[in-house]
Amino acid sequence: MPVPHSLIAHRGIVKSRVKGNHQHADNSDIRSKRRIAINQAFAPTEHMEAEYSLDPRSYRLRFGSRLEAKYEAAIGPARNRAISAYLIVYLAAKLLLLFANLKVGSQVFRVSMELRLGIIMPLTILAVALLRQKLPSWIHGIAAFTPLILETALVMTLGRLSKSAVTERYVLAAGVGIFAQTLLMQAPFRYCARGLAAALTVFSTLCLVQWPGHFGSRIPIDEIIFVVVFSLPALYERYSRERSNRREFLLSESNCLRNEEILQMNAHLQRLSSLDGLTGIFNRRYLDAALERLCPLAVDNRRWIGVLMIDVDNFKLINDRRGHSYGDLCLERIAQVMQQSVRAGIDTVARYGGEEFVAILPDADEPEALGIAERIRQAIEGAGFQAGPGSVVTISIGVAVMGGKSGHRFTPNELVNAADEALYQAKRSGRNRVICSVPELHPGELIRVTQ
Repeated sequence: MPVPHSLIAHRGIVKSRVKGNHQHADNSDIRSKRRIAINQAFAPTEHMEAEYSLDPRSYRLRFGSRLEAKYEAAIGPARNRAISAYLIVYLAAKLLLLFANLKVGSQVFRVSMELRLGIIMPLTILAVALLRQKLPSWIHGIAAFTPLILETALVMTLGRLSKSAVTERYVLAAGVGIFAQTLLMQAPFRYCARGLAAALTVFSTLCLVQWPGHFGSRIPIDEIIFVVVFSLPALYERYSRERSNRREFLLSESNCLRNEEILQMNAHLQRLSSLDGLTGIFNRRYLDAALERLCPLAVDNRRWIGVLMIDVDNFKLINDRRGHSYGDLCLERIAQVMQQSVRAGIDTVARYGGEEFVAILPDADEPEALGIAERIRQAIEGAGFQAGPGSVVTISIGVAVMGGKSGHRFTPNELVNAADEALYQAKRSGRNRVICSVPELHPGELIRVTQ
């Protein structure tokens, strides 16, 4: 029954639309892959970021997200332990000096006891507990400085309540406390700066606030300025210490990254040195090393090991008729077919030289080695690579198997020579066939040649 022209036209439209959709999808995939490649090419690596941060002109105290996370993971636990120890020592010193407030008056002593034991000490214990937990750094910063700021407020409150000549001693004690917490606290610089700003704000407020009937006269402005100026060198020292610590971390990280890059480059170069440039499979160098490693293992463990010596039939004629470019293409495809025909993850295929290939078959006895060789031969013949008018590319394979439970020692050269002898027999027998040689008790001696 003839097909209507409208249906033919409809099919043509559908095909064009499908083709257009496929082209659009292909273009989208190309654009997305290109975008990913560009992002990967221009994305800053950790090594580049470390090198940039090591610039002596860089004054920032914060890295990129990846390096900052590594820095916190490396420095954070030890730093939190040091802050906890400082808080405990600081609180213990304040508790030991608690009874010094008795000389000032009972009211001052009572307020000091109630606030220190009721508020500051529980907060310090809570801060130590929080510092031992894996929490965001800003929580650790608040936990570390809250007890110290409250201690500054307490000291200034006691000084204003005393309404005596010892008020100046309390002002000095508060200033020394602010200086000490800024200088000795191992917290990040940004939290030290915020803690210092909060402590100075509390200090200045309590110096100037009026509470008739309770507080004495205001603290002079020059004493407030002195405490503020006195604290600034401590803040600069904290900045210098953290900058030095970060530079040391960057140097260590940069050295580690360089070592990793060198190791990766060496591994890559070693792999490249083990690969054949034309076919992409292992080369003769890798083959020799693999045989030197596997043959003693086969002897020691009384296990079989087989070797296939493979040669492309009439390869010189293929080059003469079709050209060397076509010959190289045939070698590439033959190598691919061989890799697909052996046992994945067990056998090793390598280019021996020219048009010759070798396959190493660990734990393969004679029947299994012959089966693998025949599978390779049939796969190459079935691939249909044109060798000339009316002919396809074929291969000849010589098989050698050694080891087993006999435990007799043999060398890699003896195993390869046995396979080479079997290959020679295959060539003389008409090519495109598999011949196996199995040595007797004496290594390298052929006991049977089969076709």
